[in-house]
Amino acid sequence: MSDKMVNAQGLTEEEFLKQYDPDKYATSNPALTVDMLLFTVRDDEKLCASATSSKHVEVLMIKRGDHPFIGRWALPGGFVTRNEAPEDAALRELKEETGIDEVYLEQLYTWGAPGRDPRTHVVSITYMALVDGSKLKVSAGDDASDAKWFRANLEVVDEKKAVASNGSTLETDFRLTLSDDHQQLYGIVKAIKRVENGVVKREYKLLEAEGIAFDHAVIITYGLLQLRRKIWVTPVALSIMPACFTMEQLKGVYEAISGQKLAMDWFRDEILRTGMVIEATDNENRPWAGEEKLYRFNPQWDCSVVV
Repeated sequence: MSDKMVNAQGLTEEEFLKQYDPDKYATSNPALTVDMLLFTVRDDEKLCASATSSKHVEVLMIKRGDHPFIGRWALPGGFVTRNEAPEDAALRELKEETGIDEVYLEQLYTWGAPGRDPRTHVVSITYMALVDGSKLKVSAGDDASDAKWFRANLEVVDEKKAVASNGSTLETDFRLTLSDDHQQLYGIVKAIKRVENGVVKREYKLLEAEGIAFDHAVIITYGLLQLRRKIWVTPVALSIMPACFTMEQLKGVYEAISGQKLAMDWFRDEILRTGMVIEATDNENRPWAGEEKLYRFNPQWDCSVVV
């Protein structure tokens, strides 16, 4: 008696796979794409009195050269081909559309609501990276007619909270603004956080968009919010810092990403508490910094020290 398991039709796994039609669900299953969020932090050319930081966040966008949303700006991305890993597709599409390669991408989120793409039901796996934009040469290619960095600003324009016997609902409307020297794009995104019997549920809705393709205003908003969280619990911000840096330099990066002005004493205490940075020693090859102390990434950092 064979010890191989069979299904209801009496087929072993080997027999099942031999007669299986890989196109069986091709016309009914959602298509799979990847979209990439590349953020960088740059110095402001002109600092106005009301600015919270002398630095700002930028996101890489490509201008669509074909339908749908021809002429609008989108995140670099494209379809995953058969027998291709999503991570490989992300690196391939990033190279084809922007000329950028050798970037470490972290998987961020999966978006799959019907109607987010007018062509068909499309599920997109998004990836994110914080990079040093000054070291990357951007050039449009494939079906992108242009590729460039846009200054990204995210602000709360409305917030409502409702409390019920079994939990609460918090609705926050964000305005995302993307701008360069010649144009300004924007999107209004509603973030909904529901707490029901101790279970937290989150939802994001695109309310309005101008110049931004698909639901990418939602994806960028989500990515910025996640980046604001990650800088306090991971050393992601240190990836764009020099080997040795002052606390003032690091604070500028954190202010740009968080969109908030941070008091130096508080910031220094918070960063040192995480253990992600340590003071550079005198025998290290350190640049001159006047009277300021220099710091560097702590190679022995472990996420378990963050509370």
